Amino acid sequence: MRLKFLFHKHTWSTPHQVEGAIGRYVMRCYDCGAERAVEAQLEASSEIENRIKQARAELRKLNKVS
Repeated sequence: MRLKFLFHKHTWSTPHQVEGAIGRYVMRCYDCGAERAVEAQLEASSEIENRIKQARAELRKLNKVS
């Protein structure tokens, strides 16, 4: 039994939220139950950033006209 865990290869689950914790996600090994924290950085695509810049420019124009 001990040799099994010496050569154990983790099979991780999909990320899921920890109960009682907001914004904390973990992945759990199907075989041994080990957990590892999931960190994510979300970045807006360049298209979205360009649209935001355009919208801000339009708002500035509208504010100057009023």
